[in-house]
Amino acid sequence: MAAWRYASQDYRTFSDHLYENDKHYHQSDYDDFYDIGRKNSLSANIMQPLSNNLGNVSLSALWRNYWGRSGNAKDYQFSYSNNWQHISYTFSASQSYDENNKEEERFNLFISIPFYWGDDIAKTRHQINLSNSTSFSKDGYSSNNTGITGIAGEHDQLNYGIYVNQQQQNNDTSLGTNLSWRTPIAIIDGSYSHSKNAWQSGGSISSGLVVWPGGINITNQLSDTFAILDAPGLEGANINGQKYNRTNSKGQVVYDLIIPHRENHLVLDIANSESETELRGNRQIIAPYRGAVSYVQFTTDQRKPWYIQALRPDGSPLTFGYDVLDLQENNIGVVGQGSRLFIRVDEIPTGIKVALNDEQNLFCTITFQHVIDENKTYICQ
Repeated sequence: MAAWRYASQDYRTFSDHLYENDKHYHQSDYDDFYDIGRKNSLSANIMQPLSNNLGNVSLSALWRNYWGRSGNAKDYQFSYSNNWQHISYTFSASQSYDENNKEEERFNLFISIPFYWGDDIAKTRHQINLSNSTSFSKDGYSSNNTGITGIAGEHDQLNYGIYVNQQQQNNDTSLGTNLSWRTPIAIIDGSYSHSKNAWQSGGSISSGLVVWPGGINITNQLSDTFAILDAPGLEGANINGQKYNRTNSKGQVVYDLIIPHRENHLVLDIANSESETELRGNRQIIAPYRGAVSYVQFTTDQRKPWYIQALRPDGSPLTFGYDVLDLQENNIGVVGQGSRLFIRVDEIPTGIKVALNDEQNLFCTITFQHVIDENKTYICQ
């Protein structure tokens, strides 16, 4: 519940001033409070979730009067919302009375239906939402608005929307569409709408440039608080589920959806990365001040990975989980399932050692002639 009292008839908001300056472009209305001035306003809202997933009910009321006119204006609204499967719907009814007690009733039915395809494993998962809103007055049908919105692209980089709006009062139908293409370096927006008496189109491009000691990064947008994530050598990892915002060839990415004075969890996802660099820990937490630029470094291993199939001299598999060492006794890998060795090295070693029995300190050795053949089965002797 909230109440306001305006002590002066001449009180205006910034929006009021803009409207008054341009009101000669608008049709005059007896109920125009920009001219008569607000005096008192009281609003009350109640929202109650129903048990057993029966939906939500809300009630709202607004009473107001003005300095330049007697009487009170009143608005009441009831709404009920729920969902079935993935379909959501809302029914609302409103009733208003002006200062002369003239009554107006409106009813609205809104339905939203999502459509999915792709399992997000073998194929990228996408969604299209179909929505429809129909309004009625006490005289019958009033208006209808149908819209389709969705996300497309391998990296969810394309947002689109199409709508059709029909008004019974003016017998006017308007059509419109909007597109937003998010690339790692820019966001390109475009829109077009057409009605019986007018058409409109627009477009915009936004981008950002960050110059810092580690290099120069171009990003598709910037806010006053952002973070520079640095995972050396890890290319193609996305940040916090933003498939269109990926680390560059140096492993750097700018992330601007930072909330100041709160903990922000930054998670790198390597599911779509083809980089051979290993990420050691994909989560960091920061809590910056407003206006801060945070540098967040992730630990990586840029040594080249190798997979080597190897067996004991008798043809039996090597022991799963045992360490793989170079000839200088440095740990460079591990024995995986199926006697498959995984190692990471800067240069191909002349040989490697694999434990046969940790308790007896027994090892076998595999030697290489400056080449590792991943299709060959080596014998550890």
